Amino acid sequence: MLQALPACGRLKRSGSLPAAEAVPTVVGRRRRPGIGILTSVTPAPYTSSLAASLAPSLLERFQGYAQIDTQSRRDRSGSPSTPGQLELGRRLVGELVEAGLVDAALDPNGYVTATLPGSAGSEPVIGLIAHMDTSPDAPGAGVQPVVHRDYDGAVIELPRGGTRLDPERMPELVAKGGHDIVTSSGDTLLGADDKAGVAEIVTAVAHLAAHPELPRPTLRVAFTPDEEIGEGATLFDIPRFGALCAYTMDGSEVGEVQDETFSADEVIATLHGVEVHPGQATGKLVNALRLAAHVVAELPAQTLAPETTSGREGFIHPYEISGNPGVAEIRAIVRDFDDGLLREHVELFQRTARAVAAREPRARLELAVHRQYRNMRTHLEAVPYVIAAAEEAIRAEGMTVRRTAIRGGTDGSRLSEMGLPTPNIFTGGHEYHSVREWASVHDMASAAATIIRLAEVWSRPLADEWAA
Repeated sequence: MLQALPACGRLKRSGSLPAAEAVPTVVGRRRRPGIGILTSVTPAPYTSSLAASLAPSLLERFQGYAQIDTQSRRDRSGSPSTPGQLELGRRLVGELVEAGLVDAALDPNGYVTATLPGSAGSEPVIGLIAHMDTSPDAPGAGVQPVVHRDYDGAVIELPRGGTRLDPERMPELVAKGGHDIVTSSGDTLLGADDKAGVAEIVTAVAHLAAHPELPRPTLRVAFTPDEEIGEGATLFDIPRFGALCAYTMDGSEVGEVQDETFSADEVIATLHGVEVHPGQATGKLVNALRLAAHVVAELPAQTLAPETTSGREGFIHPYEISGNPGVAEIRAIVRDFDDGLLREHVELFQRTARAVAAREPRARLELAVHRQYRNMRTHLEAVPYVIAAAEEAIRAEGMTVRRTAIRGGTDGSRLSEMGLPTPNIFTGGHEYHSVREWASVHDMASAAATIIRLAEVWSRPLADEWAA
């Protein structure tokens, strides 16, 4: 496990790499760019003494989880899609059993489940869920977490890849003065999405198990595989889980509770051309890669691209082109909060691909649409007390509630549709799916404390009325 530095702030180097390649695991005071003096910043307070007490063990867990490569793989042939998720699952089972959740288990499909019995035995069963996998969108192996103590508000220069965290481009970072910030070394993602959520749940239930005097309902814990490729809920056994409702810990900014997500489809266009030796290609070659490039170029980038839309606007996002002059494939994700608009976006992609393919009679086009998930708001509107409990817990921890919609999805999107109402709560992580990913230890501790507050809310007599 990574260790903190002596008070002098010298860098303690990891023993896992040769000295020339070692990355500092903890950074204390830092030099501001262009200034030859060390800055000193007063540490920020935690939202409560409870959060402060949870922070050390939470950080230790998170750093350990982050170093296990759990990156999921698209087009999986089994569950989970990668063996690293099983490695993390086995570790989590061990930690949960050690904490007192004696039924903790890892099933053959890579799902970890466990139960913490309620303090009185009559309260409803409430679920806590996070996912173990990390995104395939950025490098995920060899993660080396770096802790930047008492962040001073300056640009954070990471040791590798020329990666910089610039508060001028990351408004969330501006508010984190005095926080302890965790990043990767700069050439991999960090894995806060969603190992921050995993660490928060384990830390919270371990605390509750160690303090039986604290009121709580029966808590069911689940850690899912392959959420990042849309499969986290596919093999989730809701009847066996047995919860009235659940909460995913998979959000971002402190205080968030989210009851709405995008609706989502994936569209795949396969273009078949005519492959000929380029030296003899005149009048014969039909380059499928060139056709694919035309399809992408003709999609409306100014009105339906993720880089030009915000708020409740949907998009078409081509994320992969592969193939050769004979056969090329375009994969795109299509998103909108409105199911009708989602269908329109899918149809637009299909029309564009057909129009391009029609210009070359010798080309052949195949189209496929894969349904991924739907906006969970419809299902959560019927159970407003589930959101009300989360908001009360956030306020009890001293934070302002931020009701937001997710420009993305969670396991809760599909679980809510499948019959388990599952809104989403913040974790304190940011810049997900990139080498710039970072998390605030202070905010992660607030999220873990919020889980404990949520348990107290669900232990009250009012919860019996909700459950009825």
